[in-house]
Amino acid sequence: MTQPIRQLTRQTVVYGAGNVLTRLVTFLLLPLFTNVLSPEEYGLTTLLYVFLGFMNIVYHYGLDAAFMRYYSNANGSEAKRSLFPTALWLGAATSTILSIVILFSATSLSSLLLGSDSYGHLFRLAAAILLLDAVSHVPFALLRLEGRATHFVAIKFMNVMITLGMNIYFVVMKEMGLDGVFLSVAAASTATTLAVLAATARSIRLRFDKASVGPLLRFGLPFLPAGLATIAMESIDRYILASLTDAATVGIYSAGYKLGIFLLLLTTAFQYAWQPFFLKAGDRPESKPLFSKVFTNFMVVAFFAWTALTLLLPEIIRLRLGGVWLIGPAFQEAESIVPIILMAYMFQGAYLNFLPGIYFAEKTTYIAGITGISALINVAVNFALIPQFGMAGAAYATLAGHSAMAILTYFVSRRFFSVPYDWFRLLRLATATVAALGVAQLLDYTLMGRLVGIASFAGGLFVLKIISIRDVKSIASIFHEPSAQSP
Repeated sequence: MTQPIRQLTRQTVVYGAGNVLTRLVTFLLLPLFTNVLSPEEYGLTTLLYVFLGFMNIVYHYGLDAAFMRYYSNANGSEAKRSLFPTALWLGAATSTILSIVILFSATSLSSLLLGSDSYGHLFRLAAAILLLDAVSHVPFALLRLEGRATHFVAIKFMNVMITLGMNIYFVVMKEMGLDGVFLSVAAASTATTLAVLAATARSIRLRFDKASVGPLLRFGLPFLPAGLATIAMESIDRYILASLTDAATVGIYSAGYKLGIFLLLLTTAFQYAWQPFFLKAGDRPESKPLFSKVFTNFMVVAFFAWTALTLLLPEIIRLRLGGVWLIGPAFQEAESIVPIILMAYMFQGAYLNFLPGIYFAEKTTYIAGITGISALINVAVNFALIPQFGMAGAAYATLAGHSAMAILTYFVSRRFFSVPYDWFRLLRLATATVAALGVAQLLDYTLMGRLVGIASFAGGLFVLKIISIRDVKSIASIFHEPSAQSP
């Protein structure tokens, strides 16, 4: 394994460990909500979370990505010292304006999105949450660029610990329902923003370089429609489900979707480490085989995770600890959609791998087009399948959108920076997965049969020469070497 891949793997492991911790704590909200809230209440909570997700994209409009792009290429420390405060103050100003708009339209938004004007106060609270989160985006990007993964992860972990603690207090102990859920989010956002500003305080200055605004906006703004399209693929199905079924179905679907967290952990950790990595590697010829190896390694891990999670899903979804269900009985019918959502996240990881060519060519407008087309496919499949298949139709729509985004990104990106991916090895990976599922089915899908299926997948990796003993030893050696700063 080459040194750059070792460095990328270390960064992914650090971000991944932090994400495992933070997401697992967040995951504890699932049994909390599904054992305390009704499916309808959880559905309304989800719809408001979807609003926050959409507006988060609007609030930061690719500013963090633009900052990372130009900060990495800035000539000299003075240019970097000027760029960070410029991006920070630009984001704070635009976010303040947007929050004022939401404050004055809170009641109308409540009626439009939740079907009642009685939740206007929650949208006013959302305006504050969005402003706080937007201010933190650029400082978090700086931590990533500086290789300060531990600081990054520690602050994120603090966020979810506060979120969990406040939810236990407000939702369980005080029985405040939806109000308690979003008061918890507000408390966590406040603490997180203060912490990340403190972590980057030495770089904050009362300086604003007007000349940097144009390049930041030109690079970042194309991410706005792209981001909206991406979040649409993640979330628009909730609103379509609500319109075609009811809030209770939305709640059950959202509980199943939440179990996709296991592959989301992988793609999120990889994304945090991958973007700074490929930007630093650059569009040199020697980067091409390096990126191909990264893609292969990622897909090996992703296929194994999908196979193991799919085969162990019956035990996971019915897990009960101390009389508390992981998923409340009223929500367990969501089991059927989980493998579909997990596969959608696999395609999301492939999409991330295919991005470098578009970044190197600074053709981010293509990302907007790709995600726009993918979102339209997602919406069309939702409307086509939900009336017949219910929430399973929504899950297939998510898979269709993510797979379209990965495929389109691959063909566009290769025009600017063609990477020789090992597609034959990927085919062998798929074969190992099918064989594992077949073995489990032949053994009557008992727990032992499914464990044998997982073992057969692991064996297939070696039999089909997808990985070697040398690869395993090389990966293991990473954990025995001194920690290194990213290049």
